[in-house]
Amino acid sequence: MKKNTLYKPVLKNILKISDPFLMIDKVTNIVIFKEGIGVKKVKKNEWFYKCHFFNNDPMMPGTLQIEAMLQTTIAVLFLKNSPVEKYLITKCESNFISKIRSTGVMKVVIKIIKEKSGIIESRGEIFFNKKKISNGIFKFINPKIFKLNVK
Repeated sequence: MKKNTLYKPVLKNILKISDPFLMIDKVTNIVIFKEGIGVKKVKKNEWFYKCHFFNNDPMMPGTLQIEAMLQTTIAVLFLKNSPVEKYLITKCESNFISKIRSTGVMKVVIKIIKEKSGIIESRGEIFFNKKKISNGIFKFINPKIFKLNVK
């Protein structure tokens, strides 16, 4: 299978999300509708360190880790569904194992584990400096197939 890479300018256009809320710099090793790896270089001056437990224990919020998994998933789905279709997130379960509180490389490993009749389920894991930090399971539906009015 062909592997693809999407970089930040293309991701901004696909996801319709810009900095600082774009939580991945690139998505590599994309196997269309199967898997991909999101990558973000976390720097010491990240905006979330300045406003999340800034006095005693600055860290990356778990919600931003979930967002990184969701953004990577949509990038993996994009190459099959060009132009990108809107998906509705119907399930989001996550586990947090450790904190991201320094500089380093965050890798978001995404696998599409199920796709049937407009329902997509993915599994994500985040590694920070090669240590597993969090994981999640996400379910999406294609509103066009279910005739939902999503704009």
